[in-house]
Formats: sequence, C-alpha cells, structure tokens
Amino acid sequence: MKQRYAVVDLETTGHSPKKGDSIIQFACVVIEEDTIIDQYSTYIRPSGPIPPFIEELTGISDEMVKDAPPFSEVAEKINSLLAGAVFVAHNVLFDLSFLQEELTAAGFEGFYGSTIDTVELAKILLPSSDSFKLSSLSREEGLSHERPHQADSDAYVTAMLFLRLKEKMGRLPAVTLKQLFRLSFSLKSEISDMIGLFMEEKAKKALEPLDGLEIFRGIAIKVPSEQKKRTQEQDGDYDYSFESRFSRIQKAIPLAEKRLGQLQMMDRVYEALRGNKCLIAEAGTGIGKSLGYLYPASYYTHSSKKKVIISTYTRHLQDQLLEKEIPALNRILPFGIRVNTLKGRNNYLSLARFERVLRQKDDNYDTSLTKMQILVWLTQTNTGDKEELHLSSGGEGFWDKLQTTGDLPAKLQEPWQERDFFERAREAAAQADMIITNHSYLIQDQRQKQPILPRNAALILDEAHHLPGAYSKTAGIQISYLAIRTLINRLGLYSQKMILYRLEKTIREKEWSVRTSLGEAERHIHDFLYETDQLFHFLSRPSKGAQGQKNTIIRYDANGESREQKAVRMSAERAVDFLQRSISAAEERLQLLEEREEFLGKSHLYYVSEARNVLNEMKELKNNLREFFLMNNPYSVYWTEASRSGHNVSIMLCSQPVTPRVTLWDSYLSKFSSVIFTSATLEIKGTFSFFSEQLGIPVDVDTAVYPSPFNYKEKVKVIIPSSMPDISKTPIDLYAEEVARHIRVAAEGSRGRMLVLFTSKELLKLTHEQLKKEEALAEYTLLAQGITGGSKWKLLKSFQGFEKGILLGNSSFWDGVDIPGDALSCLVIVRLPFASPDDVVNAAMGKYLTDQGRKPFSDFSLPQAILRFKQGFGRLIRSESDKGVLIIMDRRILTASYGRAFLEAVPPVYLEEASIGELGQSVRKWLD
Repeated sequence: MKQRYAVVDLETTGHSPKKGDSIIQFACVVIEEDTIIDQYSTYIRPSGPIPPFIEELTGISDEMVKDAPPFSEVAEKINSLLAGAVFVAHNVLFDLSFLQEELTAAGFEGFYGSTIDTVELAKILLPSSDSFKLSSLSREEGLSHERPHQADSDAYVTAMLFLRLKEKMGRLPAVTLKQLFRLSFSLKSEISDMIGLFMEEKAKKALEPLDGLEIFRGIAIKVPSEQKKRTQEQDGDYDYSFESRFSRIQKAIPLAEKRLGQLQMMDRVYEALRGNKCLIAEAGTGIGKSLGYLYPASYYTHSSKKKVIISTYTRHLQDQLLEKEIPALNRILPFGIRVNTLKGRNNYLSLARFERVLRQKDDNYDTSLTKMQILVWLTQTNTGDKEELHLSSGGEGFWDKLQTTGDLPAKLQEPWQERDFFERAREAAAQADMIITNHSYLIQDQRQKQPILPRNAALILDEAHHLPGAYSKTAGIQISYLAIRTLINRLGLYSQKMILYRLEKTIREKEWSVRTSLGEAERHIHDFLYETDQLFHFLSRPSKGAQGQKNTIIRYDANGESREQKAVRMSAERAVDFLQRSISAAEERLQLLEEREEFLGKSHLYYVSEARNVLNEMKELKNNLREFFLMNNPYSVYWTEASRSGHNVSIMLCSQPVTPRVTLWDSYLSKFSSVIFTSATLEIKGTFSFFSEQLGIPVDVDTAVYPSPFNYKEKVKVIIPSSMPDISKTPIDLYAEEVARHIRVAAEGSRGRMLVLFTSKELLKLTHEQLKKEEALAEYTLLAQGITGGSKWKLLKSFQGFEKGILLGNSSFWDGVDIPGDALSCLVIVRLPFASPDDVVNAAMGKYLTDQGRKPFSDFSLPQAILRFKQGFGRLIRSESDKGVLIIMDRRILTASYGRAFLEAVPPVYLEEASIGELGQSVRKWLD
C-alpha cells in the first residue's frame, strides 16, 4: 500500500501557542509501505524558560535547549517531512494545531493534508483496552517505550503502534471494513482514507478466509468455541489426605505454599456442601480462600451432579475467578469441571438491537465511534459482555439502545436467537457444573418469579461481608435530575423526532387513531418537566446551617409538616400526576401498535420495542418518585444529596433499607441446598453474631476461622504518630495539613510505595491539595481517587507502574485491593473507619436500635468500624515475602476506651509510637 505517513510527536512548554507556549522538541518517523524509512528529531529553543512541571514531566531542561535552533531554522526541514504525507499523531489535533501555528509564523503555508489520530484508531481496533494512553497501549502491545514524554521516543512508539493497528485493520473481514468505512466520516481524523485502501486490497482477492468468523445478516461475528465436555474417566472421590492433596496442588501450581488452614477449610466446606448445611468461614489473608472453596465445590458437584453457584461482590472479582483461579483448579483436578459466568441481561449486547441500530444513519461522533468499536469487538468476543468494552461516556449512554432486555418482538429476535449472547450465557450456565455470578445479580435474580439461577443448587458467597450492602443498593432508590431529563428526552416531543414522534408518525401513516391528541400528550410532558424543575428548585435551596457547603445531605420525610416540606410534597404530587398522564398518552399509542404488530415492518417494530423500554423506565420513575415524596416505606430511609459546583447544583434522591422487612436469609438464601459464607473479615472477638444478624442467619449455623499463616510480628510494624492532633478536636483543614506533613515524612522513609486510606472525600481532597504543595515530594507520583481520574483499577495499575507512588484512596480501596510485593510497603489509615454520625443511614439505624432498647455504638457502629479496619489492615501483606509499615494517624486507637478492640481484631504486630521527627527513620529502618 503505497502511502506515506509522517508520525509526529511534540514536547511543548504548555497547551496553547496563542498564549505564548512553544515547541521544545520535535520528532518525526516516516513510514512507506509499512516500513520506517526515515527518522528526524531535534530540540528547539523556546521563546521563554521551560516551566518546572514540564521539565519534571519530560526531563527536558533549559540547559538542554539553550544551544538548540529556534523553530524558524528547522521549519523548512519539518515542512519537507510532512509534504505529501498523511499526518499521524497520538492526539493529532494537539500536535497539528501547535505545529500549524509555528509553521505559519515561520512563513510556511502549513499542513492541510489528511490526518490519522492513533488514539481514535486504537479505540476502534483495540476496543477492550484498559486505557488509550500511549504508555498503556505500548505496554499492552509489547512495544518498548524507554522514555515516555520525550518526542523522539514517543514518535517511534506511536509509529510502531500505528503499524500494529494497520496490521489489525488488514485482518478484518471485508464486510466489517465496509461498515467501518460508512461510519468513519463522523470521526475527527481521516481514518476513512486508510479503511478505503484496505477495502481496495480486499476487493482484488477472489475469496477471503474468515479464520473463526462467520458472516450473519451482514455482520461478522466470532464463532463461539465448543464447550468442553465433562470427563468421567478418572476417580472423583474426595481426598481427605492433606499430603496427597497438597502434592497434587503443587504439581499444578509449582510455587504453591502449603497452608494448613486452606486444607482444613477445604474439608469443612466439603462436609457442609455434602450435608446440606450452612457454614460461615473467615479465611485470613494468604490462606488461599478461593481454592479453599473451589476445590471441595468441584468434588461436590462432580459426585452429586448438583450445581454450585459462586457469587462475588464485583464483576472484577467474578472475572478474576474465571480467568485465573478456574484454569489453576482444572490443572489440579483429576476430572474436568465446566464453569461459566452469568450476569444481568443488560450486561450483554443484543445482536438483534445492534443490527437495527447499525442501519440507522442519524449518527453523531459518539454513536459512530461506539458502533465501530462494537463491529471490531464482535470479531473478538466470545461473551458479548459489555465489561470487555472500553466505551466513552457518550458510548455508555448509547449502550441503553444495545443491551439485552428480553422484550424485543419475536420477528426481530428470532433470526438472532441461536447467536444471542445472553441466551448463550444462560445455556452455558445450564450446562455448567459451577456458575459464577455477583451479589447484585444474585439478589435481582432471586427476586424474580422465575429466577434463572437454580434454587436447589449449593451457594458459595465470597466476599460475603458485602452482601448486606449489595442488597441495600439493589433495594434502594437513586434518582438524579439529569436522569429524569435524559429519560424524558428519549420520549421527546414531536418536533424532536424521538420516540413520541415515531409512534405518532406510524399511527398517522397507517391512518389509525387514538383518543388523546398529540397536543394534549405534549402538554402533559411540558407540565411534568415544569413541575420537576420546580420540585428540584425547592430541593436545591440550602437548609439552615448548610449555607456555602459544597455537598449537603438532608434527610427527607414524606410526613413532614413544615411549610417547606408541604410545598415539596404538593409539587411532587403534581409532578407524579403529570408524569402519569404523559405515560398514559404514550401508552395508548404504544398499545395500539403492539396490538397490530403484524402490520408493522421491522424498523417500526424496533421503535415499538424501544418505546416499551422507555415507558417501563418511566413507570419505574413514577413509582420511585411516589415512594420517595409521598409514601415512604417505614423500613427505609430517604435523603437528598446536593453537590454544588459554582452556580450549578446537582441533586440526587436516594433511599436505602435500614432493615429489611424480612431477612435476606428467609427471603432468598435459605432456599439453596447449602450456603457457604466466606471472607477475610466476618468475625469480631470470636463471634460472627454481627454478620449473622445483618442477614438473619440462624444462630445454630456452623462457623470456622482460619487465621492468616503470615508471621505479622516479623512482617508488620504499626506506628502511631505521637505528634498527630486529636481528630475530634481539630478543624478538618488543619487536620489535613498535619496528615500531609506526616505523609511526606513517611513517604521519604518508604520511598513512596504508599497507600493512604481515607473515610472522608473532603479530607482526602484537602490532604491532596496540601501534598501538592510539598516540594520534597516533587519526584513522587501523587494519585488520588476521584481527583486524578480513572477507575479504581486504572489507579491501581498506574500506582504499581511508578517506583515512587503515593495513592490516596477512599471507601472502595479498603478491601478487594491486592498489591503484592514491593509496590506497596507503607499503608496509612488516616482515621478509624467509623461511619459519619451525620450519615443518614447510620442515623436511621441508630434510631432503630435505640427504639429496640439496644446501644447503637456498641451494637452497630463499633463492630462495623472494626470489620472495616480489618479489611484495611489486610491490604498491606499479601504474600509470604511482603513486609510493611502501617501508620495509624488516629490517636483514638490508644486514647479511647474502644481503641484496643481494633488492635485485638488483627494479628499481633510490632507496635510503637513515634513523633514526626522520628517517623521517617522508623519507617526506613523497618523496611531496610
């Protein structure tokens, strides 16, 4: 393919040439016929000094560029490199716009040819990548990237990535390329030109090998691999001998260490499963909990022919079990075990919906890019699980049109039924010996009249301490003003040409009629939107004492008698009434079309099914608004959350059960043949009563504790800084300053590799602001949850990639985080993890317990905080070779009467107090 590409990267003093920022390094790699034929790189002397943060980022100093040529002296050379080429860059708009300014200033016309953005190209051709940053993509593709943020290194790696992406595009089938080409004209760079060249090449070939793909209804999809059949040829009797069992484990996993607790746990789990019993088992860090229940579960399902359901807290842990633990298990077992994962319908792509959406031509940038990503992904995925995709925020919103819902008309669904991803997952689960799912889906499924997960199966709940929280989220309400507007916008007015328009247009085309006029229907929608605006305006008014606060949480009571509460209730009544009228008007049209389905074409049927989804969501919204504002459930608590940013206010309506009407055990869990609860944090002071009470588990169940095998006295030093102020008597901004000072000293001692756990977003933010001012931390990489961007998993991956990293984490970092080895040597707990007394759920729980004659602090707040503390403590030591320091900045652990309960909840450790002057040396001495 005779095309010339100039792959360019720049380093600059800032982001805007119009504000005086300059290029300090230029690099270009020239490619022809998929071969690098030329490379050019030069430093460029800028018009002013290089800012310190740019020097830190790039490693380029004023000294390095002082004798470099100004841009005007190299402009002709640069212009010649770009002549007749396609301009390629990672984030092409930045590099090209900067270069255009400099070329124009130097008297050249500038570059006006085709461009290709490798960020955009990677999003399309690597739709499952965790990140589209150059460093992440190069690591993922196995490309050496020695000096990130230096133009010559970045340009070369971008060129290698570009060639790799071209190769991937060339392997796509012609039908996919043709669809990508049609969609590519909505992109920001001229990727369409490159796709066109590949289409020309494909057209010259008579027959195209499909290599594990099939073309169905004009879409190329991967042919699913055959399910492995269970092998019966070997003995399936459970082996009670520790020695022979461990010998088998060691052969399959050579680095496995013998854990007596793990082997004992296997026996206890097997006996519970075989005897149809309930078992609560705490398995400390390092026991090998996953294998501790997977091994006996395999023998149980093999011998009994009954299924085992394994439920985890997050889909991330669900995937980890399937991709890491199950392959290891199958190497150990003398027989094969079939394991499949099952998630909620909306996690799976509906091929029938995607086919219809693909035919629509009203695309914007996000929808075009998302369609292109999915077209490529369909040639790769076995599951159709959305978790595999890395979608933009716009793509996430577009997914609503693509997910499986179960109510698609048969005429649209039937052609795809055999290939439907959710149906395939259901069938695979039906054939599986073990089904892996998550707590949220387990609860949602068991609430259905006809659950998909079999109730006569055995159930193993991993990370069982999260089950009460998962239930509360599933059973609660969360409504934002933005979500309401987005939903109503999907219905739309006639002039907006959304769902109402399509319903009305189809009825007029068929010359049918409805009772409610279009004008009346639109008036109801307008009235609902007006009342909703009024309602949220009432809610956005700051209450007394909340003036000027960025975030306010206010409990709501539907029976409140104040003037403000009555005004809110009256506004809500009108809003619910107009929403019901809007629903009725749309429902009337929808029912007419559904009753006459046989007269409708496939496009009309698709819009009818889309309308049904929106109407169902509107009905759910109506019920939730009515419950929230007018008919509070006595077993739940209701509140509003207001987040203020400048003049804008974002309001969220929330509710959560304080205590379920009937317990989780009675409602769902007792229906399984046996139930195993396991986690590293279930027991407090030798009892499981706190955990059991939360779920309603009978008091006579079997329990077991398998302590961590690690010698914590040799592995962990706990330091309590004597120089920290009393948290209960210090303003939060001053406390943040002290936290930052102590972190800086400790970080110098541990050389970074530090995870700091917070219980307050505000304290985390204030501490982050203080740490940024610490000049001594200039060479450290500072990451903060909710501030530096990215998901929990992306932050963890970034943290582990830096030698001197400090990661500030909030609630989700207290457990489920595994950072073994030297990547984490210092853990900081900023304050004991008590839930805030102002938290509305905890306040409601406190009142509930008080009304029962119980003590909220000792019966709920303290045990909840101790379990959280145990979870945080468990982040530090993850393997036999780990060693670390735990710094507890909250002095209440020594001064308060309840403080000893926290230390007694974790294994015995080396404990000392140290002033800020001694802290760094104490940390360094222990780690060295």
